[in-house]
Parts: sequence; structure tokens; C-alpha cells
Amino acid sequence: MSVDAVISQLQLGSHFQPIYSLAHRRTVGLEALLRATQDGQPLSPPEAYERHIRRQERVAFDLSVCDVHCKQFVSFGAEPRWLFLNVDAMTLSDPVQAQKLGDLIIASGLPPQSVVLEVLEQAIELDARLLEGVALLKDMGCLLAIDDFGVGHSNIDRVCGLEPDFVKFDRHLLRSAVTQQRTRTLLSRLVRLMHEIGALVVVEGVESESDVVVALDSGCDLVQGYYVARPEAVPDNDTLITPRLDAKWDELMNRELLRRKLNRRQMELSRQAFVQTAIALMQGSEFQTAATPMLQLPDVIRCFLLDQEGRQRGPNLNARRGNMADNLRFAPLEDTTGAVWSRRAYFQHAIDQPGVLYMSEPYLSMTDTRICVTLSMAIEIDEEQHVLCSDVLIPDIGRNL
Repeated sequence: MSVDAVISQLQLGSHFQPIYSLAHRRTVGLEALLRATQDGQPLSPPEAYERHIRRQERVAFDLSVCDVHCKQFVSFGAEPRWLFLNVDAMTLSDPVQAQKLGDLIIASGLPPQSVVLEVLEQAIELDARLLEGVALLKDMGCLLAIDDFGVGHSNIDRVCGLEPDFVKFDRHLLRSAVTQQRTRTLLSRLVRLMHEIGALVVVEGVESESDVVVALDSGCDLVQGYYVARPEAVPDNDTLITPRLDAKWDELMNRELLRRKLNRRQMELSRQAFVQTAIALMQGSEFQTAATPMLQLPDVIRCFLLDQEGRQRGPNLNARRGNMADNLRFAPLEDTTGAVWSRRAYFQHAIDQPGVLYMSEPYLSMTDTRICVTLSMAIEIDEEQHVLCSDVLIPDIGRNL
């Protein structure tokens, strides 16, 4: 049976799922999803593709699917949106077939720059020839999205090398971020990392109110999922989508305002106690005595002194709280006497501006792997310059969903 005859046994159609820009408050793209039937019975996309085992059949089928998607997308009109096309790795791995894909995009009436080719990250590793096909279509003007990032063995170097325009985070990464604070923190950092390599981030699988809050909190650019809109032959418009997301945005902003208010209150108390400690040290008090106001605050972790070269003078003064077993988990890192912290921003800022209180950006403490900020100030003790430092926990208001 010929390839065309095999393909003709299926009836192919398209559904489209909106990809929504949180900043613009509108749909900026539509992902095309295959809807196929055979003898009146619906087939899932994997089932439809599995009917084409041989490479020649599979590539021809993939091109037919893309052709259907492009023509249907064109029928929606000239509104400026991207069409996100899932393309089989076999198609892109043959430059001749990749050229055919580019030609059919143009023949459908779509400018190539309005098409985003979605390529599974894992497929890139399996077929190096795919890169040639991707490069050909990018040269024609198509954009590139790395799909399902964060599933399996994701490789940052592989993503950087492709220079994608978009990176789509796998839904499992979002599921984990909803239930685990560490993954939620990681999600935000991954978003920033993708921004640094020049890619916009799409968070997929946004299906619940909790998902929306986590996606908004991550700093991602675009969202996609059932909560935004389900795939349809004619997808929901923004008069339905925007009010749903605006409500969650307002909720998140109220939560953020509360967090900032409590954060300011905590930090003001810490600053006041820090200044008391600094004055007591400059007046000749012993470090342990001088640091008492700081160590009594519930969010202060420790205090320590550095010399003018950034070397720690003596051990940390720790606020011992909680389970002692937890305190011992990082016992090999506990003794920081003589450690050199001269590369830390909190030391460099303090030493550059003596007498000025500095608060660092949040970072992971090397002593016990908690996220904290460090307060620091360069002061004179016995006519020698020192840097007083104190690690303070970050309040976690509103993180639990």
C-alpha cells in the first residue's frame, strides 16, 4: 500500500490550545494538537503515529499533520499570534524533509516567523542530524521551542547550544513545585537561567488555582494548560481567559504585599539589633555579650566577625534552636573559624563603605544550606577594621498553597 493510501485511511483535524502571556494579558500563541479518526473512531496522537512505523510513512504523515494545522490556523485570520507546531524528530532529521516542511508553511500562507517549531529536548540527544534540520528552518525564519524541559535527564548545555526562542517546562516540574518548596524555588531559578540564555519560558500543565499561583510566582513569561483554556477546534478567546488569570494575579499580589510587610518588619528589628551589637563591639564589649540582642531574635541564625581580608575571626555565634539532630547534619561545615569569605558580596560591600549597613540578596548558606540574607557592616574594633556579619532567615509567608 502506498504512503498516500495509508494516510488517507485517517481523517485528520486540529484543535488549538492558547498560550497566554501573563504580562500582555492576552493569548500570543496557539499550540496545534492532532485530532484523528479512523472509521469514525477517535485515535489519540500516539495511536495515529504508531500506525506509521516505517520512516517514509512516518515523515509523510507528520508533514500531512503539519499541513492540516497550518491551513486551519490561517483560517483564524491575521491576528498576530504564533502557531506552535510539534514536529517529529524523523522529519527534522532529514534536511530534504525539513525543507518540505518550510515550503508547506509558506504555501499555507503563513510567514515562517509566525511558526514556532516544538522539539522534544530528549529527541535532540538521540539524533544529531536533527540539528541540521532545525538550523535550516531557523534560517528560513521559524522560531524554536524546546519542549518538555525538566523531564528525565535535562541538559542545560544542550539547550544553550540550540539557542531556542522558547523553553517549555514539563508539567511534572510544575506538579512538583506545587507540593515541594525546594522545587518551587528551583523553578524560579530555572526561569531566570533560561532568561539569561535568551529564551522565554512557557510553563505547561497549568490546571488548577494552585498551579496558576506557582506559575505566576515563578516569573515565567507564558502559561498553557486547562485552567487557561482547553484545546478546541475554535479555542476560548481572551474575554473568557483574562478574568480567570487576573483574579489569581490579584491574589498573588495581595500575598506578596503581606510578605513584604512582614519582611520589612522583621528586617527592621534585625537592623536595630545589629546596630546595637556593632556599637557594643566598638565600645569594647566581648563578642558573645555584644551579639546577645541579635541572637535573641527568632529569625537570626548566627553572628560572626571577619577581619579586613575577609578571614573569619573565631567561631560562629549560633542561635541554637530546634532539633539538635538537625544542627548536627552539617557538622563538617559547622566550624568556620579561619574561613575566607572575601568573595562574598556582603564582605565586599561592607569593606567598600565602612559604617554603612548592607543587606545581601537571598542565597544558600554554606554552613547549613538554608536560604538566608546576611547583614554586614565594617567597623573598627581596637583600631583595626573588622566586618560584623549576621545571617537572617527569609520569612516564608504565603508559600503554602
